[in-house]
Amino acid sequence: MIDEEKAGPVRLLGVAGYQDRSNDVVYCGPRLQNEGQDTVVYFGGDIQDFKESMESHRDNKNYVTWSLDNTASILQATFPNSHIIVVRPSKMEYKTFSCFQNFVPSGNCGVPHHIQMHHCLQHLDTLISNIGNQVNKPLNHDLTIIGFSKGCVVLNQCLYEFSTMKEKDEFVSRIKNMFWLDGGHSGGKNTWVTSKPLLQTLANFGINVHIHVSPYQVQDDRRPWIKKEEKIFYTTLRNFNACVQRRVHFGDLPPSIVQHFSILNEFYEGHSTEDGT
Repeated sequence: MIDEEKAGPVRLLGVAGYQDRSNDVVYCGPRLQNEGQDTVVYFGGDIQDFKESMESHRDNKNYVTWSLDNTASILQATFPNSHIIVVRPSKMEYKTFSCFQNFVPSGNCGVPHHIQMHHCLQHLDTLISNIGNQVNKPLNHDLTIIGFSKGCVVLNQCLYEFSTMKEKDEFVSRIKNMFWLDGGHSGGKNTWVTSKPLLQTLANFGINVHIHVSPYQVQDDRRPWIKKEEKIFYTTLRNFNACVQRRVHFGDLPPSIVQHFSILNEFYEGHSTEDGT
């Protein structure tokens, strides 16, 4: 049964995280009345912002269907038993380029400069805890972390920080699923993690890895490294016997930014069926 009181997304501005870091978020409670047993955290791509910000931009208004607010509702419908947290980037360069500087060191337009420790995990842990305080819900459940397009840089930074641990701490032990949805950014490399030691740690941690790609990223002739890196990411994890699944969307169609965004509407359908092609 749908709980109407929990049906709509709520914006929480300036939620405190690690030290002096803070982020705006969009929160949705579980859509069904039975209390959620997990929390889904989403990091979006370029263009994705609050609805009014996108509507004020000449080009970005065309994609307001996938604003952060609307994406929260999409995820709420996809994960009806879960608490949904959509993290807004700390900066939108030129109202377009997502910069997740609170989670990963970033240059112009949000291109990541990954390091072993940026306290990404501590920031996320504290952020989730303080969101729980604001909505009066203890968000200490299992975690699903989703990155879409540029947002995958946050998941990649998590892998760097996993590698500093001798064993999983309490927070990392709660991470059960990580979704890489059509990862990409404007840098010339490091769209996907290819380091064997980092991927070995991810495999050892037993986190379920879900890869979803489209021609927009992996068939872009101007950025051939994306396809090569994604193949290494997937095959290396398979060789390490990781729990990894892969799906190609719109594989028989020419690259399109609309299809890229449309992954958000369909990625969870049949996600348990592995497609290694």
